[in-house]
Amino acid sequence: MAKIRVAVVGAGGIGGTHLKAYTALSDQCEIVGIADVHLPAAQERADQVQSRAFQDYTEMLDSVQPDALSICTPPNLHPAVVLAAAQRNISVLCEKPPARTLAEAQTMVDAMDQSRGIFQFAFCHRFHQPVVQAQTLIASGRLGKVVQIYNRFGFRFGRAGASWFTEKEIAGGGILIDTLVHSIDIFRALAGEVAHVAAHISTTLPTIEVEDSASILVTSTSGAIGALTCSWVTPVSEAEIRIYGSEGEAVIDYAQSGGLRYRLAGDNDWTQMPFDQPDRFQLQAAHFLHCVATGETPAVTGQDGLAVMRVIDAAYQSARY
Repeated sequence: MAKIRVAVVGAGGIGGTHLKAYTALSDQCEIVGIADVHLPAAQERADQVQSRAFQDYTEMLDSVQPDALSICTPPNLHPAVVLAAAQRNISVLCEKPPARTLAEAQTMVDAMDQSRGIFQFAFCHRFHQPVVQAQTLIASGRLGKVVQIYNRFGFRFGRAGASWFTEKEIAGGGILIDTLVHSIDIFRALAGEVAHVAAHISTTLPTIEVEDSASILVTSTSGAIGALTCSWVTPVSEAEIRIYGSEGEAVIDYAQSGGLRYRLAGDNDWTQMPFDQPDRFQLQAAHFLHCVATGETPAVTGQDGLAVMRVIDAAYQSARY
């Protein structure tokens, strides 16, 4: 079988992460082009993977004619790049957040629906082995009914105020849309669709115009309650998921082993599950390539992106009142 021809738009940090994942999967794909408005950045990445560099992504798409495209640009550019790919029937793996607004995300999904390309959003935690293990544990019924889920991603963002992440016109908002977008998708994967949303946001740093801390309370259609919180200004913090069921608890601690442990009613000790698969970015890329090769529907579709953006929109509306 011929290798899938992959291109990347965006040569920043996450673009490098995608390139690293594709390089690890060189038996399945070939990196044929890298585009970035800052051509030296594209050239540096291209040199690392023996590929071609472009400043204009449309020129790249027409020149190298990839089968698949990773979009690793800031969110304000997502709709235009997706439209260009859709017009050329190129499959797309688009980084989070899907877009700045629900309306923008809808235009992207509509465009890809009219193409012959696969469309997958890069909610990478769906491919994190401990999260998949948690889904299996929940489905087995051993935790009982899922009652509550707690998730926190907190850290100190050193580039706040000095990068596009804190420019609303480019990013669409602050940490709520940038980081809680993952938490919302994780909650949906573990507890189902979100029925109710309440949110609070705050800004501690005086130099930025967007929120740098956010907390949302969500309820699933099955009645599970989620407390999802994140911050860019808490240097001593956590990256963890806690799932509380009527028959036990499961914990995923990214800062420690990164694995999943659980304890059921009556257990004296925690049971640790193995964490022996590649990182979530490589697994995400492998899944995307598989779907491109087979035509299968991705585990994370355009509809998943729209569902998350509906919660994001509702959270911002809640936080304003």
